[in-house]
Order: sequence, then C-alpha cells, then structure tokens
Amino acid sequence: MEKRRIVVIVGSKSDLAQCRKGLEFLAGDNRVEVVGVYVRSQHRNTLETQKLLKKLSGQEIDAAIIGAGWANHLSGCCDAYLRYTLKDSKIVVLGVAFEDRENPNHTKAATLSITEVPGTQVVFNWYGDLFIGADGFSRACAFAAMAELWPMIKLPSPKDPMDLTLDEALKLASE
Repeated sequence: MEKRRIVVIVGSKSDLAQCRKGLEFLAGDNRVEVVGVYVRSQHRNTLETQKLLKKLSGQEIDAAIIGAGWANHLSGCCDAYLRYTLKDSKIVVLGVAFEDRENPNHTKAATLSITEVPGTQVVFNWYGDLFIGADGFSRACAFAAMAELWPMIKLPSPKDPMDLTLDEALKLASE
C-alpha cells in the first residue's frame, strides 16, 4: 500500500501548540509521509499561501490538514484556490478550527468558518466529531492516515463575476 502524502498548514506559529499530539501521531504512523508543515496566514501571506498551494498541487499530495483560529479563512480559501484556480481534484482539504480558551467567540468563528462555507468540500468532521482544537487536529490526522471512505473531489463551476454600475446594482437589489 502506498503511503498517504500529507501536508499541514497552520495560520500562525502559535497554532502549533494545538498540533503537537496530532503531529506526534503522524510522525509515528508508517502509513503516511508528512511532506511538510507550513505556517501561512491567509490574511497576511495570501500570495505566499497561493504559491505554496501551486507547488504542492504538483507533488501528488493526498491531504492537506489546514487549521487556524479566530476566523479560519485559511481552510476555505485554500480549498477554493485548489479547486477553482488550480483545478486540483486530488488534494483533500481537512479543516481544523483551533480553540481560543480565553475567547469562545474566536473558537466559534473559526468553527463556522469551516462548517458554513458555501460550496466547500472541506472535510471538517469524522463520524460527527468536528475538527476543533487539539483533539480535533488529532482526529484530522487520524482521518488523513486511516479513513477508508476517501472523499471524491468534484471540480465546481465558478460563478461569473459581475462588474456593475451603481444603477445596475440598485436595480438588481430591488428585484
């Protein structure tokens, strides 16, 4: 059996503390090859994140475990860039919402950012348990290594962009 090739992308160096047990699991699992662990902020390193995804898309990666706290736009934006721009139907994106124990609203925002994205194919739970916090990251690692029902990625059709005048926008808003 070929090893599953996995990458981990987190939004901040501070997120790595919640990754420790999951990373230890991956390090000891002979079914996987961890290609790399990357720190990229969707908000502060957008182009660097896209360059990384472009590089990874050509490397036969099976899964990207992508986690961030607060408003976790990293998971959904990576999924969208892989599907709509790179036309990548191979890399399965696993989204993890990291916990903020001091502010539960941040944890809630991170969770909603992975569970409520329209048209997303981000995997955010396994057997009903959401990928939240350190335990969720560990579950995402186990899913990446062991899941037998591997999701099939469908390349979605993009929505047409619209450039409107103010009058056109007002007319559409009134319909």
